Amino acid sequence: MKAATIYERGGKVYIHSSSKTTAGVWVINAPVLTVKKEDVGELGRSIRRCLDASSEGVPHPKSFTNLFDPVLALAGVKSFNTFVKSAKCVEVEMAGETATLIPTRNEGAEDGFVPLPGNTQAAVDTDEALGSAAVAALAMAE
Repeated sequence: MKAATIYERGGKVYIHSSSKTTAGVWVINAPVLTVKKEDVGELGRSIRRCLDASSEGVPHPKSFTNLFDPVLALAGVKSFNTFVKSAKCVEVEMAGETATLIPTRNEGAEDGFVPLPGNTQAAVDTDEALGSAAVAALAMAE
């Protein structure tokens, strides 16, 4: 499986790849991108790029302290707590040729983002379809 995460905050969309460590934990990895939500084609291409960079069996980090720093830098904020206050999140999972987009509910910095059951979108035919599905999933996120 491949994974990526999409955040919407302050009118901008941020996307990062995720990879599974040797200990079975998903961690953020490059690329970390920002795109305009209105450009669904570019949004879809960016999601694909992040999914393509996702892998399994990466070394388990010794520290999780600074893993989210690339997203914070793009957003121009200094802490995860500040970033989370006004963010929406959609998790993306890809198995084979099917991408599943899972909207989440923002539970704050301590509890993070909780998947909303039953609210998924799947599309991989074109970059535009994937980008449109991401916009629809962000609209469902709380």
